[in-house]
Amino acid sequence: MTEPAGPYRDGKVHVLEEQCSTCVLRPGNLMQLSAGRMKELLDDNLAEDAALQCHQTLPYSEEARPPAVCRGFFDHPRSNESASLRLARLMNVLEFDQ
Repeated sequence: MTEPAGPYRDGKVHVLEEQCSTCVLRPGNLMQLSAGRMKELLDDNLAEDAALQCHQTLPYSEEARPPAVCRGFFDHPRSNESASLRLARLMNVLEFDQ
């Protein structure tokens, strides 16, 4: 059986240990998002009870890192609106990746 793609694998929810250097949640709009796009990303992910995956861990990224939840998203106050992340915290199934 193939493991599902994304931050949930090996029975754990993988989260980056630190924000990546171009995190969309760092001050200064390092990824040059259009006005309102960050709010849209947060709203969309939370509406789906999902967690924002780090763009450096997406399949098309040049980084070639395993999928993980964006650390900026994980640390953002609104991440508490995600039932799946709250549950992962309660069940102690978080794995912090370098």
